[in-house]
Amino acid sequence: MRDEGLNIKMRQVREMADAKGFSSDPARIWEMLALIHTEVSEATDAYKKGQPLDKVGEELIDAVIRILHLLSALGLDAEELFEHKMEVNWSRPYKYGTVRGG
Repeated sequence: MRDEGLNIKMRQVREMADAKGFSSDPARIWEMLALIHTEVSEATDAYKKGQPLDKVGEELIDAVIRILHLLSALGLDAEELFEHKMEVNWSRPYKYGTVRGG
């Protein structure tokens, strides 16, 4: 695993999660996924209520933190996955082949 980019952030998140007693047990994947969903829902709710964009952003960063924690628990290389997925997405057609204007 390369020690760069997202992997550095992932390591920081894992260190904090471990220090604060949050489980990194891959057997708890369902719970970690639910917590990611919760953070996105909180961002949606904040936006719908007209809260400042900083609050919406804070909730989105919480989701990113939880995603990085889960990737760490699974032993995945976040930087490699990100680079690969961006390459795949750049190779796709405009709006992934949907009809324009439709």
